[in-house]
Amino acid sequence: MIELLFPVSGFLMKVADDAEDEWGRPLTGMVAGALCGFSSGVLSTADMAAACIFLGIFAGTLLSCKIDCPSHVLAAVVFLLVLFFGGVPSLSIPALVACTAGAYIDEYGNDNPRVYEKGRFFRFFFDYRFSLKAVIVLLAVISMLGVSDTGFGPATVLFFILFEVAYEIAGRIRI
Repeated sequence: MIELLFPVSGFLMKVADDAEDEWGRPLTGMVAGALCGFSSGVLSTADMAAACIFLGIFAGTLLSCKIDCPSHVLAAVVFLLVLFFGGVPSLSIPALVACTAGAYIDEYGNDNPRVYEKGRFFRFFFDYRFSLKAVIVLLAVISMLGVSDTGFGPATVLFFILFEVAYEIAGRIRI
């Protein structure tokens, strides 16, 4: 189930964002946002690493003030309701903090003209949100080396790559 919900969540997250911001289809955004909040919430109740990732994305977008349209708000509310009723597994607080920082850095840099004017590398880095990806890989390596049990591993990295691929695919289509 986890391996399916990661790409579903990524796809729906991008559809929710683009439907409202770029397509002028707020109802599509609201439906995709609610489904994204649900799928991300279910993932977060089922897996410690997923909980760190999606709570980190939620906190990072909240801190960067990028929960800025009705579909984002609905996704956040549904996500939090699923967590409230479904419960959150034990979390690695350092992993959660690292994921939040990675998501915040990505949100700050993405579509930021002051960052993009520093060069093509920065545009590429923040267009594809590499901060959180690097954090997830680092957390998996830390776990694999036995330094700390972050709950992350090679499967988490693979599932997050599936999330990202689905996110990018959704950004290239129009529903």
